[in-house]
Amino acid sequence: MSDHLVHSQDDLVDVLWREDIDAIHVIWHSEYDEADGVQKAVRAAVDFVNRNGVRNWLCDISESDEALSKKDYGWVNSDEFRHLIRQSTLERFVLIPPGPDTKQDTSWIVDWERNTLQNFGESVAAKVASDMDEIRAFFETDLKGELI
Repeated sequence: MSDHLVHSQDDLVDVLWREDIDAIHVIWHSEYDEADGVQKAVRAAVDFVNRNGVRNWLCDISESDEALSKKDYGWVNSDEFRHLIRQSTLERFVLIPPGPDTKQDTSWIVDWERNTLQNFGESVAAKVASDMDEIRAFFETDLKGELI
């Protein structure tokens, strides 16, 4: 497996290029940041995605106990964020949800796939999954579900 560190911020996030799954892998250690760390991490990831034609995004919040700040929650639900993602080369999004011992409200995860498709259009696919074989299989198919 060949990983390449794209961006890192202590105790907040690591952004890796994962050749083994052909994806940008955003690992959130915490999602809460009072400064601009969340936006910096997302922008660094999207910049790498666009420079390299990456189509797969793996967002891992499995070990994050803290949710986004109000400011960052507003940003990830903004037109600016949607435009950033829509204008990228991304096609497939996977969310690894928080673990069972999280202190976060996880009620939003039920609708995450539907909301992702609604926000980013028919040119994307989204899945909530924790199993790496399932994630790999999802990334290896096109939007019609056929192997690439």
